[in-house]
Amino acid sequence: MKRPAWLTTLLEAGRVAHSAADGRVVGELLALEIVAIRSAGLRRTVVAADPDQLRQWTDARYPPHKVDWQTLPTRQANIVRSGGSKIGKSAHSVLPFLFKWFGDGPLSAMTRAYGMAAVCSDRLAELPVPSCWRLLTIENWEPFHRADYTAAPVPVMVAYLGGNVSEMVLDALNTFRHPPETVLHFGDYDWEGLYIFQRLQKVVPSARLYIPTNLETLFQQYGRREFLDKQKRKAAFDTDNPECRPVIRLIEQYNGGVEQEVVDLPEML
Repeated sequence: MKRPAWLTTLLEAGRVAHSAADGRVVGELLALEIVAIRSAGLRRTVVAADPDQLRQWTDARYPPHKVDWQTLPTRQANIVRSGGSKIGKSAHSVLPFLFKWFGDGPLSAMTRAYGMAAVCSDRLAELPVPSCWRLLTIENWEPFHRADYTAAPVPVMVAYLGGNVSEMVLDALNTFRHPPETVLHFGDYDWEGLYIFQRLQKVVPSARLYIPTNLETLFQQYGRREFLDKQKRKAAFDTDNPECRPVIRLIEQYNGGVEQEVVDLPEML
């Protein structure tokens, strides 16, 4: 576990501002009579009452790691580096990529036999995709499960992104041996759904957002404010994104969002 910066300051300088310290840790050290509190007017300072005991306590609580965390698997490295397995851009260096394939070849046979196919994100570049094909990314499970493009004139991959798609998976979408000729995204019509699309579009600039012709009618019938109650527009959200502007207008007009499950899948890609 990584030693807190304030504790390092206390060890090196013998004192640290009380406001910078972790109150729970300070309480434990006070009980052990290892530190003391000094006050000067409104200013309170934590001072090392027993520096030798403080160093022994610190070394026991935050032992130094001799292993270079950069050489460790991602999840283990996060724990060693920052004290938590999910403290970092990613908790895993490889993730599953779930998809369906509609077209000729082994991927199509696997889809027909098992309902879908899967590959690790670091093996996506090895998939035997043809030079001409199309990609449909889907946010939620139910539409992904229903998707069927068997009759499509051009091979189609339908990829399941999930509601909290990892950067690892998004980055892998740029590793196909032959990039798709078109990329269409189908997700929820709310702030979170639009943000997922914008994250995808940053990695794959050619990606377009699926907007059905009857979307305003669906907002009138199924738009719900509670879909937005726990959502906030992220600081990185681009309100001027031309793909998202029609949906943003409807969200603001009807003060609600629409879940993609009530929207029909794209007929043609």
